[in-house]
Amino acid sequence: MTIMFQTHIIHTVQPGDTVYRLAMQYESTVDAIALANALYPPFVDPYVIYPNQELVIPKIISNGTATLYVIQQGDTMGTIAQRFYSFPELVAGINPTVQNPDFIFPYQQIEILAVIDEVQPGDSLASISERVGLPIQSIIDANSKRITFSPDVLYAGMRLIIPLPMSQNIVVTQPFPGSILRENQLISGYARAFEANVLYRVVDDNQVEVTEETFTTAEYGAPSYSRFRDTIPFDQEPTASGGTLQVYTRSAKDGSVQDLVQVRVWFE
Repeated sequence: MTIMFQTHIIHTVQPGDTVYRLAMQYESTVDAIALANALYPPFVDPYVIYPNQELVIPKIISNGTATLYVIQQGDTMGTIAQRFYSFPELVAGINPTVQNPDFIFPYQQIEILAVIDEVQPGDSLASISERVGLPIQSIIDANSKRITFSPDVLYAGMRLIIPLPMSQNIVVTQPFPGSILRENQLISGYARAFEANVLYRVVDDNQVEVTEETFTTAEYGAPSYSRFRDTIPFDQEPTASGGTLQVYTRSAKDGSVQDLVQVRVWFE
């Protein structure tokens, strides 16, 4: 498990920016920024950055886990959502500072629905994709504006943007994709659900229901997006090393599953 419990800022380099200045601005360090973005040979000269280059900047001291995106001139909620495999309404709905999704401003920081994974020795995009249960292309697209990112070669210590699994009306923020799932572990996220009801279950790779369908409630019902949280009970012991957390709603008309979100998880 290498997804980082930490706040990160996704910043596009502006003329006059230096690694030192960004470290001071975002409460980071020069070395942390350099390692997270592979700012060393053979990609670039040490600590050299260029305008329009995108950086992932880890805050050294943070009170929570969040990925914040610094809006650039020309960005729209639609282009930001598309870049990170999200939905404009959902991104706007979880950001209280966005009063109107048609009016966002350069240098405004918004939370995006992604986590940050630290590359370990021996990692490849294929192994990371298998671990987190997301397509390789989604990881490539999320990191496409980072000039030191190469789909063919990953360097230990570099931090990758990983989109969260979601549907138009539900996103799961914990557990993280590819994490170890234990009994009574926290499940949390945002939902826009009729009467605020959010359903979930856990199924292992042998199709055994580790957690039978149960429910939690969001803070508010539709049309608002609001937080939900619960602790996950285990009704049976897992019979496989991996499985899927399924989060969804059911149609009030016919009971069919709607807005299904599937999070890849592993068991001890």
